[in-house]
Amino acid sequence: MMKLRNLYIRWKVWRGKALDIWSKSPYPANVLSNLCSNGFRFDGVLCGSMEGFLQSLKYQDTGKQRQICSMKGKNAKNMTSTHWQTDQIVWWKGSSINRQSKEFRNLIRRAYQAMFEQNERFRIALMSTRGIKLYHSQGEQNPYKTILTESEFCSVLTEMRDSYDINNNETPQRKKRLYFDMDGVLVDFESALAKQDEQTLKEYESRYDEIPGLFGQMLPMYGAIEAVHRLNEYYDCYILSTAPWKNPSAWSDKVLWVTHYLDDVFHKRMVITHCKHLCKGDILIDDLGKNGTSEFDGEWIQFGSDRFPDWQSVLDYLLPNGE
Repeated sequence: MMKLRNLYIRWKVWRGKALDIWSKSPYPANVLSNLCSNGFRFDGVLCGSMEGFLQSLKYQDTGKQRQICSMKGKNAKNMTSTHWQTDQIVWWKGSSINRQSKEFRNLIRRAYQAMFEQNERFRIALMSTRGIKLYHSQGEQNPYKTILTESEFCSVLTEMRDSYDINNNETPQRKKRLYFDMDGVLVDFESALAKQDEQTLKEYESRYDEIPGLFGQMLPMYGAIEAVHRLNEYYDCYILSTAPWKNPSAWSDKVLWVTHYLDDVFHKRMVITHCKHLCKGDILIDDLGKNGTSEFDGEWIQFGSDRFPDWQSVLDYLLPNGE
């Protein structure tokens, strides 16, 4: 039954009708995971992640509890304990709580609400799932064996998400649309030229971009892959690139490159055109003002310029609070 259920969930995710929350899944599923470092303060206690808070409930000692609360990711998960399962008693700030009680459920809701209100990254990720069914297929189903079941977890998130629009006249603004050029921005053009023999370079001198298969041999620019994943947490991201008209293989090579390196971000989110100014968006990261880039209606970030010489400078500019 579980295998059939997981197949059903995968099918719904594939259709865009569901989200399976897991730390190793693409955004926003990874940010909604309890393992994600969504810091917040709850009842005067600093929590490095929701996982840290949940695992801390298994410990009676308040000092130990504060220590675990501050943990993130696997460090927090590794602090798990099964001692509480015998009598189904958990602890918060020195007070015992029945795991199966209404008091426990209210505590959990208050903690998630605190994270939702204080952590913008988590809030934006959750609100981006409007109209989508939430699952956590990795989660335990038995409330007597886990501090939080899949049903409890997804119900809390769904309730917060659905009530937010009702209680707020202004809904969160849509994420800004961010386009990435490829050559010289995500992809190191020179890295492929270094792999060509002298005869090929001589034959295609002054028109290297017409070398068959060239674009499939390129390596990522330094820091590009990590930067895209960071920016994808805050922006609606797409590829916006141009392929040489006289090199048909370049079109397919670019798709293969994206599939190999960044399919988790740009799957079916790729535009190849010689008229970039016709694409509607907020930001375009491009190294040259050609093919409509200089006429782009949004903001053009010129990668490789004095102001934006590398990916770190772009991240410093585009990420909120210099994260």
